[in-house]
Amino acid sequence: MAAIPKIDDMIEARDDSAGTLTCGVELEFLVPSINYLAKDPDPNIKNQRLYKSRSRDPEDIKTEVREQLLKTLRQLKVIPFRAMDDDDFYPPHDNVVVYDSWRLGRDSTVSMHAGRGLSRGPYDWTNCELTSSVMDSNEYAAKIGDVCRVLKSVRVHLNESTAVHVHVGRGDEPFSLLTVKKFAALYWLTEKAILELHHPSRHDNKYSFRLTKYSTLGSGSSATLSDGVRKLDNGDRMMGDYIPEASLTTLRRAQLRRIWDCSSIEEVAKLMQGGCRKGLKYQAAHKRGSVGFQRFLPAGKTGGNIQTFEWRQMAGSVDANHINQWVKFCIAFTDFCRLSNGPAFKQLVGEIIEKGEELTGIELLEILDVDTQIFKHMLEVWAQNPGFCEDSEGKELFVLGDESYI
Repeated sequence: MAAIPKIDDMIEARDDSAGTLTCGVELEFLVPSINYLAKDPDPNIKNQRLYKSRSRDPEDIKTEVREQLLKTLRQLKVIPFRAMDDDDFYPPHDNVVVYDSWRLGRDSTVSMHAGRGLSRGPYDWTNCELTSSVMDSNEYAAKIGDVCRVLKSVRVHLNESTAVHVHVGRGDEPFSLLTVKKFAALYWLTEKAILELHHPSRHDNKYSFRLTKYSTLGSGSSATLSDGVRKLDNGDRMMGDYIPEASLTTLRRAQLRRIWDCSSIEEVAKLMQGGCRKGLKYQAAHKRGSVGFQRFLPAGKTGGNIQTFEWRQMAGSVDANHINQWVKFCIAFTDFCRLSNGPAFKQLVGEIIEKGEELTGIELLEILDVDTQIFKHMLEVWAQNPGFCEDSEGKELFVLGDESYI
């Protein structure tokens, strides 16, 4: 298979307005199992599979469970699945995955220890990550719906360590530097509102840290940022064409000018990586904030440079409607940054700056024509009980099943 050019070199599109955006999702969750001789600890659960293992070694148990889950997933004949251990890579790289199939594997950040002391009990727990193939914007909803329906036929546990990540890109094509700058600037102004659409555990999470607080750009003072800004020449797209600077605070103006001053996509990506402020020692290892820009960096040892924005704010879920509406928002936000002209972008940014801290995520959803119903519902649910599967006493471990599937 021929290598995608954007993987091998840091290519920037001159014009990225053609075509539709593509997307992919990563679903993180935990699957319980018991020894094959043990009795079901929850015999009243009739509509969800419980896997059994013959092994006593913890890692072998996890391998067995993932193999059984993969077999269950493969009942969806129209969607290909494979184990991450069987990955294909774009040559000559050995770490840039070909996302032509849904892939099941492990995720070291997913653990029962994050779930209110539920790491002990009658079950063994297998940490799982399921990543999708690259999907077109007209097909993701049906595929995510099918996969979530299968996952609900299995006992699945979610907690604060689990998440849903959404990648948005242009398939085999790169973004333009202007789009990446517009995205970074718009997200910088809306991060708080966007995070507050999600589960409270994601508002200040070490695996999706706030870019405006902990990134390299967020760590700089207005003085240091201003000192580092070059004088833009006449050939550059001027920030004033897209951002109403007069309405900004001194610090915010310096931050956005630093974004606009970047001469490459790679430079923007480095600004958005984890900084060195106190409290970031865990985040720094991952260097990925609430939106990860790591995939805009050269492939190297990170497997980057597939040029996707990685949205990392969403907590673990197998609710297809919730996931699909969030994917729709991620695509719509990216598309606005890609397709809007200077006046349209500047007008929206001006309205956002005027609202300031009063801007809500629901308002942003409405602006981008994304249905708000599921988000409003989830906000009400979390206000009553921020749990995931378990109730306030920790008795209910699993996502509700879908009886129509079995």
